[in-house]
Amino acid sequence: MKTYRSTHLGSLVLLALAATPFNAALATQGTMPHGYGVKSEGMGGVVLALPQDSLVLASNPAGIARLGNRADVGAAFLKVDNGTEFAGTTFDGSRDKNLYVIPQFGVNYNLDETSSVGLAVVGNGVGTAYGRDSNIGGLLKPKSEFQQMVATLGYAKNVTPEHSFGIGVLLIRQQLEIRGTGSIGLPEGKDDSYGYGLRLGYLGNITDDLTLGLSYATRGYMSKLKRFKNLLAEGGDLDLPSNYGIGLAYKNGPWTLAADVQRILWSDVNAFGNRGVTRASGAPGDSNGPGFGWRDQTVYKVGVAYEINRKLTVRAGYNDANQLLHSRDGFLGTLAPAANHRHITVGSTYTFENNNELSIAYARSFKDKVSGQGAAPDALSSPYMGQHWLSLNYSYLF
Repeated sequence: MKTYRSTHLGSLVLLALAATPFNAALATQGTMPHGYGVKSEGMGGVVLALPQDSLVLASNPAGIARLGNRADVGAAFLKVDNGTEFAGTTFDGSRDKNLYVIPQFGVNYNLDETSSVGLAVVGNGVGTAYGRDSNIGGLLKPKSEFQQMVATLGYAKNVTPEHSFGIGVLLIRQQLEIRGTGSIGLPEGKDDSYGYGLRLGYLGNITDDLTLGLSYATRGYMSKLKRFKNLLAEGGDLDLPSNYGIGLAYKNGPWTLAADVQRILWSDVNAFGNRGVTRASGAPGDSNGPGFGWRDQTVYKVGVAYEINRKLTVRAGYNDANQLLHSRDGFLGTLAPAANHRHITVGSTYTFENNNELSIAYARSFKDKVSGQGAAPDALSSPYMGQHWLSLNYSYLF
């Protein structure tokens, strides 16, 4: 039986890696979506103390120690409404492309009664596609697409029946395309880079009904995007920011209540956190050169699930964070108008007779705008974004 399961697991991993296209998620918190895994997405993104599928590895690797052998394969369909108001004119950043498909999958395998290994692959990103006749402060036909794939290879162990620890190695590939900056004498084109990081996690039972989850991820250290060495701060360095969080989950009969608080350190990556074009003290590409002006975020997530019967579970949640964009750094927000930060979510799971599952989630990220202030062109730029997010997942238990 062990030989069969090991061979089966290996086949699933190879199949998933071969089938995954390189696509972006249009983010709801910076370059990150509101949650990983369809069950989590339906509960406002809560996950740190509530492992529900193998995608928990992307958030808290300790969670896979509480799961059985399973594979989760899904995709999100994302419709965006983004762009910018510049000098009183609205430019639609989703005019040429407003629908994105983002694959996600995970697989988990129990080595023995106390330890597990797993793989989770998720997508991050942000992007715009303005019309071909657009001229925004000298940017002609601007377009951007940042695509990031993060594969987490993890190991977790139940050191006691109440306490689990996990570790995940992050293997990251990202690709950045920027168009329209050539018209103002700055680099444009496409480039990719590779990197790595580490995520640590803890999951513990405070009582029989209350669970605590903790997670910390190092910075994702990426090779530089050399094509953009004279555009992005620190010579084209675009690392994945460090983040950490704490979560609680309470179960009482058919009800589950959960909440997470996450901190994302955008300001530690100069390309994200440096001040914009009118406030930066250095030239484009310098360590103190212009950035997107993104501020560190504290993200609050709450969710509820109710098991109607053995076959059907329904979910709902809310997710919010402080505003990412600074009103005095809006011009570069033309290329990354990540102004949205509030979400409501719903979801459900249907369990078949063979215990396999079909899950669905919908998230509405409310349209928001950051009104430009300060000196031109930042004062003339008011980026905006709203999103509809629909995701599906099929879970195979073996």
